[in-house]
Amino acid sequence: MEKNLIGILCFYYVYLLCYMYYMFIRRRGAVVRKEVRARHFKAYQGETTEELTILQNHFNNHFQIPILFFIVSVLCIQQQKVTSFTIIVASLFVLTRLIHSFIHLGQNHPLKRAFVYFLGVLLVGLMLFSNLI
Repeated sequence: MEKNLIGILCFYYVYLLCYMYYMFIRRRGAVVRKEVRARHFKAYQGETTEELTILQNHFNNHFQIPILFFIVSVLCIQQQKVTSFTIIVASLFVLTRLIHSFIHLGQNHPLKRAFVYFLGVLLVGLMLFSNLI
């Protein structure tokens, strides 16, 4: 079971790497098109485009509740409490992150985005508390 959870963690990590590459490409394109100055990225100050702000905010969002997900996952592995339920909940959490990305980088509907984000928060809590018992 632990290998399944590690696989889910690795999948999410690869997703983050892909997103970072996508963000880099979009930033580089904005600099080439002279929509933003390259020095903006030195301290993230000054004028930028709405798209780049959304990309940055979305990236920063992956260092909020997903960090707790990684911590809870490692705790489950360390305590040898990975169950089928843990795998299902972890998979659903990663799915909520993918849906969140689709919403945030697509139509960017704040209420839908908040609902999916909160669902992820609940799933991490469920994963944590189900393994405390």
